[in-house]
Amino acid sequence: MKSKTDVSMPKIFQVNLKFLFYVLLFLGAKTFAQSPELNIKGDDAEKVRMSQLIVSVKVVGNIAYTTAEMHFFNSGTRQMEAELIFPLPENVSVSRYAIDINGKMREAVPVNKNKGKQVFEAVEHRRVDPGLLEKVDGNNFRTRIYPLMPNGERIVIIGYEEELMASDKNNLAYQLVSRFPKKLDKFSVKISVVGVSTSPKITEKSSRISFSKWNQSFEASFEKENYQPDEKLVFEVPIQNNVPSVLTQDAGGQYYFYGNVFIEGNTKSRKIPSSIGLIWDNSLSCQTRDLKKELDLLEAYFQKIKNTKVTLYFLNYTFEKQKEFVISNGNWSDLKAVLENTKYDGGTRYSQLNFANHDQYLFSTDGLSSLSENSFPKTKKAVFTISSSVSADFAFLNYSSSQTGGNFINLNQLSTENALDKLINTNLKFLGIKENLLITDLFPMEGTSVSGNFSFSGISLNPKNEITLLFGNGDDAVLERKITFDAANQNASEVNIEKLWAQKKIANLELQYDKNAEEIETVGKKYGIITKNTSLIVLENLQDYIMYDIIPPAELRAEFDRIKKQEQDSRLAKQNSNWENVEGYFTALNYWWKLDTKYVAPKVLPKSKKKRGSGTINGDPDAVLTVDEPIGAGPASEVIEEDNAVYNTAAISAMKLETVENQGKKEKSYRPAKNIAPGLTNTIKQPVVKREEIKTEQEDDYSTAIVRGYLSDSKNKELLIIVDGQIFDGTLEDVVNANMLSVDKITDSSVTSIYGSGAANGVISITTKNPNKFKVWNPDRLYLKALALAPKEKQYDLYLELRKAQERNPSFYFDVAHFFYNQGDVKKALQIISNIADLGLENHQLYKTLTYTLRQWQDFDDAVFTAKQVVKWRSHEPQSLRDYALTLEDAGKYQESFDELIKALEVNYYGEMRDHYEGVEDIILMDLNRMIIEHSGLKTEKLDKKYLDKMPVDIRIIMNWNQMDVDLDLHIIEPNGEECYYGHKDTQAGARFSKDFTRGYGPEQYLIRNAIKGKYKIKTNYFGETQLTENGPATIMVEIYITKEGKTSKTLKTIQLGKIKENDILGEIIW
Repeated sequence: MKSKTDVSMPKIFQVNLKFLFYVLLFLGAKTFAQSPELNIKGDDAEKVRMSQLIVSVKVVGNIAYTTAEMHFFNSGTRQMEAELIFPLPENVSVSRYAIDINGKMREAVPVNKNKGKQVFEAVEHRRVDPGLLEKVDGNNFRTRIYPLMPNGERIVIIGYEEELMASDKNNLAYQLVSRFPKKLDKFSVKISVVGVSTSPKITEKSSRISFSKWNQSFEASFEKENYQPDEKLVFEVPIQNNVPSVLTQDAGGQYYFYGNVFIEGNTKSRKIPSSIGLIWDNSLSCQTRDLKKELDLLEAYFQKIKNTKVTLYFLNYTFEKQKEFVISNGNWSDLKAVLENTKYDGGTRYSQLNFANHDQYLFSTDGLSSLSENSFPKTKKAVFTISSSVSADFAFLNYSSSQTGGNFINLNQLSTENALDKLINTNLKFLGIKENLLITDLFPMEGTSVSGNFSFSGISLNPKNEITLLFGNGDDAVLERKITFDAANQNASEVNIEKLWAQKKIANLELQYDKNAEEIETVGKKYGIITKNTSLIVLENLQDYIMYDIIPPAELRAEFDRIKKQEQDSRLAKQNSNWENVEGYFTALNYWWKLDTKYVAPKVLPKSKKKRGSGTINGDPDAVLTVDEPIGAGPASEVIEEDNAVYNTAAISAMKLETVENQGKKEKSYRPAKNIAPGLTNTIKQPVVKREEIKTEQEDDYSTAIVRGYLSDSKNKELLIIVDGQIFDGTLEDVVNANMLSVDKITDSSVTSIYGSGAANGVISITTKNPNKFKVWNPDRLYLKALALAPKEKQYDLYLELRKAQERNPSFYFDVAHFFYNQGDVKKALQIISNIADLGLENHQLYKTLTYTLRQWQDFDDAVFTAKQVVKWRSHEPQSLRDYALTLEDAGKYQESFDELIKALEVNYYGEMRDHYEGVEDIILMDLNRMIIEHSGLKTEKLDKKYLDKMPVDIRIIMNWNQMDVDLDLHIIEPNGEECYYGHKDTQAGARFSKDFTRGYGPEQYLIRNAIKGKYKIKTNYFGETQLTENGPATIMVEIYITKEGKTSKTLKTIQLGKIKENDILGEIIW
């Protein structure tokens, strides 16, 4: 038996600290309603809290620099890890990140995003103090804080620059939202507005704060202990007409400049569309949209244009036309009612969009396509993207709409009046500047829409210069603005103009990220700005910076340079690749295969015969019952009639058919479940099962007679047909030709708790000679029992109601999706499972779960996308590349698949992670070998000829799982009773077992060249997990390859483990 440390599985808590970090969002004239999340796993999760928040804001001109110092305290007795995810508004990116190391704050430094992940995880596994802040989907940011020691505190500082927006011609607006659900030990705010002669004006009532003059600035401060902030602070900063509109900074003979002007007028009215396509993103991620703001805009628009036709489309996992509406004299009440009652569900696929049928499109979305590439189909129609979501991909929405001649309307920044202006008018566009050879790298890009406030930044090769900004509706300029500046007189000592310029450059480059990715990374790393491919990292000591070749912060730089110069690369952390071990693994595999072991069974002495029915059925009468295999599995030669009994309804949904041996024959016995959930009690009869004999060498006409007999005996009621545990949607002729092994008829309505309301008239369960049998996914969940009892037409609405208490629980979607799939509603099942993609930003564990399920359900296009996303986020993991490669094979892309498997052997990883990745060579080599055998014509030049020897096997079983640091073990019980697993790798029958993965994602593999006849049981031991953050229970995928007469069949099965399960039988195959 395996000797492992017992890892307790704590109850999971999800801590959603709503409004906790609103203070990070002090953006002028921008109101937000988001819920940043602090995610912690474990029984003590509620003991981690923010104890102090200290905020500092400095405003210079229309630039504000904000820092938030956050203190996190762990009052529990366990070491914890926290993950904080928070959104920032359009064109704002974090440029400062620091955490406390040994009692002192240490500034973060930039690093390639994928390298940052690798280094963080490598250092984390040494149980020391790294910190990582990265940008994830859209404009969302994620930081991991580790470790939070028992009764200890960690301090995190986050800072960023931003441009304040003009609330009118005379004022800039600034907003600080400071509402918190709980009291803080200390709350402090300090605001300084520099270089203004008139005091900023408080626009919201607040008796706690006011501005006073201090030297050349106005300052305000507030500090309180044991305090719960509960109000909003908004103030306006007067625009100073005597203050230069351009600020400069000398950087070694290059003069960075930043300017801001107010542009108005010269708009042109758009033609009123006679036909509008309104595309409403009703995916799960859009459920938190600010519906009032969006409806207010539509109200204003329809009141303005009065009469038109609107066709409503819903976009989530599918793109479906809903209804056409006639807007007459601005009346759109019917359409409004539909939008107010929209149900939000599923992930998002922009690949389903179509912009072909209307004069104009209004697309209300967050810009996050979780299940397809973020791109619009080509169109000649104007598309206006509208977003009220705080968590959104602003850059994508802006660029995509501008390419169609439409506008991006960010309702977080714009009033209804200003948003309406973008819909009904074509605003001026920035056309660049008049020729000036001494100006370079000017941003924003030409073609940018201009309305109201317009800021620009560039580099001048002279300290004094003059530029002329050009604006127009088309290619011709209709408005010019001349700007002059003198670096000697307009130098900005309070603001880093060079970094502002870099942020503007990145914001413009990110409009076309794929095209500009390399340049974005270069600029981000140079200026310490987080981008899609650049993160900020903090390491504990100088040795770590040297090992991983990361330039440290200023206080460590001199010593870093000295050591690097002296020792060069001698201290660099070694990077490993599985390619180094390929030859050894292949040699061992080839040696094993050439042994060509053939099992000879020992002779068995004959047993005395017993009378039929005289055997004893053994088992635990109190076992909790689940469906362990398809009803009616296994041959039989009698009709079984069960007596009526009184049970709780829930007992049937948790029914287990247990196979027991009885002197050579098999019987089935039913056991009632215990601990029945309250509120679901009802009296029903135990199901009546009729069993008919089907001889091993059955004739088709005999099979037909049995099935037709059952159907004709149904009194014209339609019986549900189940084949090998799955609802069958074919014809009777398909059933009777299915090479049947046994047939059961279940006439009691209690089977609806397993197969839904479609089984109300009874079930015919047919087991074929298909050698692969897996347990039906039927976990003991209260919500599944409720769904099973509901009429079929009401099940989806009930799911939406049940979801309210389970919205962040991945297992809920997994369970319910399988419930609908097992009832034959594949469309609903795919929509429900797709919600998992919206539960976490760049969450590779959840996407692995999704990939496994989509592959099993043969939705290969979506599976390819989800697997590719995981590779994008985890390009250093050979398991992720293997998943992607096999998904490509599923989709028929054999050469791409083969090449990706080679890449999986080539990727590099740090030595600390060797136990997570080393050993997968064994599995990938057999993948390559199988592909060479199955797919002729593959180009194998990338693989040395010595690895091309074909090694076919009769049975190959692989178990993968989706979470790092989860200890799962594959066990195979062979027909002779011998158990093959990590501790017993070679069996008498000639089987071979791969490396034991106690960390990482597996996989583990069982091989047998010459299979012996009989039943192979697939079992898992689940010893728990060591990772500290929450992604739901581990999900496993079992792959089975069976080769007979040179042809290989494949079976995939995905199972989610909700608790510790040792010796759990997953399924069986019959050879």
